[in-house]
Amino acid sequence: MGKVTQNKRMKNYYRIFEQIYESPLISITDISANTGLSRNTVAKYLKEMYTCHILIGPCIRMKPAPNYREYVYLMNFRDPWKFYKGLKGFPHVIYRAMTFGDWNTMVITNRLLDFSQLMGFQEMVKLGTRYYSYTHKARYRTWDESFKKIYELLSNAPVPSECKRPSPPLDWGSDQWKLYHTFNFIRKKITPELRKINVRYETYAQWMKSLEDHCTIHTGVYPEGYRNYLSYCFLFFTDHRESVKSVFSLFPATSSIMEVDKQLLILVHVISSKVERRLICLLYDMKAIQMIKGYRHAVALFHSRTLKRKI
Repeated sequence: MGKVTQNKRMKNYYRIFEQIYESPLISITDISANTGLSRNTVAKYLKEMYTCHILIGPCIRMKPAPNYREYVYLMNFRDPWKFYKGLKGFPHVIYRAMTFGDWNTMVITNRLLDFSQLMGFQEMVKLGTRYYSYTHKARYRTWDESFKKIYELLSNAPVPSECKRPSPPLDWGSDQWKLYHTFNFIRKKITPELRKINVRYETYAQWMKSLEDHCTIHTGVYPEGYRNYLSYCFLFFTDHRESVKSVFSLFPATSSIMEVDKQLLILVHVISSKVERRLICLLYDMKAIQMIKGYRHAVALFHSRTLKRKI
């Protein structure tokens, strides 16, 4: 396939991604009408994007609520691979990762757990409450164009912190949790899934109406295919969280951002050693202008999300 043809195809991939990012349940017919692509072309491209892991999501993540919290643990264990495997099926663990760097294990739970009692525990690098999560809308651009835009952003005044409306108390019952785990990837055919879990459509419709109150929706684009990226995980100490979020929203591959107490935990997807070097230089420049006070980091090696809720 020629270079021009491939560039045109990738631009169309991004156009489809943008439609789903803005409206996660949008139909193929509406994507076709909004982009000017034929319905068959949209269907073909969507299949390619999911098969090649260019498009990830849309998936849902819980917001914090007065009666619901998730907790992030960055830890070191003597044998992180053994610990990672041992966490499979562990009560209340909803995400686990084995990493290399300032910590070798990352865990997210929906209840406070004392991992220091487990064999092989060495150090708790960070234990904090996970608040809001973000995935910004990536644009079709090269890495060079991205870094150029980032340095233009660094020359501006810091962005004020955002004030968020507190989420209402979580009042889900067993049917709503079934829906959350079944439709964690929300672009599924509804009726067959409802039959599998024995939940009425009316319950689903009411749950969808309340979804914005309790969840954030995340859609990511990875032009080289998600599995081809090296995933850097940074824990940033900063008084300018909105500015830092803006910086990492400018890359062509979607960054995942979590608020952990007053810090930001950001997963950045790097495609080459050249980009890796420029990223490290960027961090020094951000520190030089005091956008960040400092950071710790690790590289993600393996990770897994557990969708079954532990009662």
